[in-house]
This record gives sequence, structure tokens and C-alpha cells, in this order.
Amino acid sequence: MRLSGPIRYCARSAALNVHVQRAVAAVLVLVLWQSCAARANYAYYISSPLAIARQIVSWIVSGFIWPHLIATIATTLEGFVLAAITGIVLAVAIGSSRLADKVLSPLIFVAYSTPKVVLAPMLILWVGVGRPPAIILAFVTGFFMVFFNVLSGIRTVSSAHLNLAAILGAGPLATALKFRVPAAAPFIANGLQQGLIYAFHGAILGEMTASNTGIGYVVVYAATGMDSTAVIAALCVMGAFSYALVSVLEKSMNRLTPAQAVIQGVLT
Repeated sequence: MRLSGPIRYCARSAALNVHVQRAVAAVLVLVLWQSCAARANYAYYISSPLAIARQIVSWIVSGFIWPHLIATIATTLEGFVLAAITGIVLAVAIGSSRLADKVLSPLIFVAYSTPKVVLAPMLILWVGVGRPPAIILAFVTGFFMVFFNVLSGIRTVSSAHLNLAAILGAGPLATALKFRVPAAAPFIANGLQQGLIYAFHGAILGEMTASNTGIGYVVVYAATGMDSTAVIAALCVMGAFSYALVSVLEKSMNRLTPAQAVIQGVLT
């Protein structure tokens, strides 16, 4: 439905006001931060916005940050792809069988409850130091988000859909692919969204504990040198990447929403 001119104008004005308010709030925070950092006692611990900006510009110009940023992006995406494929396949397989659901779901939940940071020492022992431990941690953290969301969607498929599949003579595989998965599409989309975010968290965790490259490694390396400016600068780069990641996900979900509505309408 297309909005009329006045309504569209009001919507744009409201959005613009929100952006202006956010910008004003950010400027006030930066000014307060800079004034606090002007005191010698505070600058050592919290650095200053100007010093952090100079550090980030220096990294960009020198090219120092690009290999680490690319490594973090690659680690996140590799772990996420593995988590998405494994999580969806296992969730559909387990959710389609009551026996498998009762037996395996509690075991997977126990594994999910285990703090992921405890895996780092074992991963160093198994695969050494570098990107492999970070990829594995990105996969593990992203997998559970995908798996449990998809499993919830598979469990909520109505009996009417399953009865229709039985009437049509669909086997277990056809029922899963043509009835269960389409009906669980919103859950799958939500699981992929959360899985990508958590895969990024796992990648950073792996880089901080068992890797020698990536933004997480830059944070640890700067911290060992007691360089608060570099630490906060790396955190700012990490935050900017997180914001870009979430923005891309939101736009992707908005584009998928009409398709999900069509699927739900066909199956209802």
C-alpha cells in the first residue's frame, strides 16, 4: 500500500528527527569523553576520541587493519556457513522424528549450556594456533542459534500440514522438504540472523584466545602493550563492523518478509 504525500512526509520527518537526536547524543558523549580525557590521570585509562580517531586513520593509511579485518570477516562467514548448513539439516532431521527429538535434543542443549571459552585450550591442542580455532568457535556458537530456532519451527508445523502430506503419499524426506521446511521459514530466517551474529561473537572469541590474526587478536595484542588507545580503537572497528552486519541483516530480513508471508499463506 502506497502512503499519501503528507503521511510520507511525516514519516520521513520523524526518521530524520531520530537521526538528528542520535547525532546530538553522540556528539555530547564525545565532548564529555574528550573533556575527561584532558585530565592526565584519565587519559591513560580511557584515551581520548581524537587520539582514537588518529589511531584508526593511521591503521587505515598504513594498511595494518585490513588483513585483520578481512580475517575476521572470513572467519565469521566460514563458521556461519558451516553452522547454517549443519544446524538446519540436524534440526529438520531431529524435529521430524519424535524419538530423535526426545533422545538428542537434551544432549545438544547440554552442549549449548557449556561455556564456549573452555573449548579454546582443547582447540589449541587439536588444531594449533591460528584461524582454525576461531573458525571452529564461530561454527559452534552460530550452530546452536540456528539449530534451536529451526527446531522450534519444525515442532510448530501444524498437524493439518502433516496430514495433507500423508494423504498425498509424501515420504519422510518429501514431507520435510515440501511441508516442514516451508512452514518453518520465519524460524529459519530468525535462526540465520541470530546465527550470523553469534558466529561473529565466536570468531572474536577465537581470535582473542587462540589466534594470531583478526580484530580480536589486535585487541589482545594492544592490551598486552598497555595501549588503551589501540584497544579502544580496535573495539571501535569491531563495533562498526557489528553495526554494518546488523544493518545488512535487517535489510535482508525486510526483503524476506514478503516471501515468508506468501509461503505461510500457501500453506495455511
